[in-house]
Amino acid sequence: MVVAQEKLDYLQESPEHVSTNTQRVRKDRAQKKERDRSRRKSLLTLILIVGVAAGVCAETIQLTVAKGAQIRSLEKDISGLKAHNDMLQVQVDKLRSVGRIESVALAMGMEKPTGTVYVAGALPAVKNSTGASAPPSVQMSEAKGQEASKPSALKELSQIFTSFFASTQR
Repeated sequence: MVVAQEKLDYLQESPEHVSTNTQRVRKDRAQKKERDRSRRKSLLTLILIVGVAAGVCAETIQLTVAKGAQIRSLEKDISGLKAHNDMLQVQVDKLRSVGRIESVALAMGMEKPTGTVYVAGALPAVKNSTGASAPPSVQMSEAKGQEASKPSALKELSQIFTSFFASTQR
């Protein structure tokens, strides 16, 4: 009897009531499907955003590592070049030393000057006892006691040559 009574209850329901129930069930199913779709879309969107962010992070890390390696390589090159530059500076200082230049000049056959070396330049003129000023070379020779009356042509040429190089070293 329970079965017959359910059939009766079912039959006693009005057709309007049945259609509203089926509409409600259909609405519920449609809403559930739509919620599932929106959840899937949200999940796919989230996965897409996370994937793009992860890709950007991975690329940034890769670039940072590569640039860091380049910087370390360049710093190593710079330190090597600084050490090489320091060695070259030491060599330059050795080559410019007066003692080395002197020894090389002597090895080439040059002679070390003896006596007083005069440097050409503008000297004030000293007046004679007669009141006329004499050239500096004459004044020096007079001061030495008139050693030689006139120097030889070779000696004059060597004095001109020496004075030229002495004036260029200033």
